Amino acid sequence: MVLSIMLRFNSSVLTLLDAFSSIIIQTVASSKLGILLQPSYFLKSFWVAWVCLIIWALFLRALNFKVGFWWALASSSVLIIASWGWSLLTFFYWDNGPVMLQMMPPVANVLWAFLLFQIQQIIVVRLPLAHWFKKTLGVLLVIFWLFLTAASIVDHDLSTTTLVGAALFAYVFFRLAAGLYIHNGKRWQQFFGVDGKI
Repeated sequence: MVLSIMLRFNSSVLTLLDAFSSIIIQTVASSKLGILLQPSYFLKSFWVAWVCLIIWALFLRALNFKVGFWWALASSSVLIIASWGWSLLTFFYWDNGPVMLQMMPPVANVLWAFLLFQIQQIIVVRLPLAHWFKKTLGVLLVIFWLFLTAASIVDHDLSTTTLVGAALFAYVFFRLAAGLYIHNGKRWQQFFGVDGKI
């Protein structure tokens, strides 16, 4: 699914969707409502996303998920390398020097989506709260990511389909990484000789 979105960028329907959404977001950003995007301009940075992932991993460690701590760091690092690698393979060429057309998927947006998927599945789903409240928290996570994507569209002129591709790429990677953790967590714990929860 991610691949199909990436390969269909020349589709007239997707081009129209990108142009339409970009005009709406740019108009909102230039209006008084644009003040709501101000924190997103800072948070959408790759380095902020990376630091937040490290803090998340430390949070897991504090909850005694020692294997989960290393899993969060390792999977985030692999995700960064995979995102950069895909961009190099797809959009890098030589024209009197190295040229990079774009980052696809945009790494910072992928990292944020990956982190938010973890928060949703590891924390929000397991909170001993009413179902409606957990759903509300999940919706707030989605809104937070949408604000980050809107800031990316305004600042870097990224297309909507590129950002949807980033979210899908992060989701597929999260499901794969989570599956590996669930099936191999106990084995990793024994192999590395650490205690704690799985």
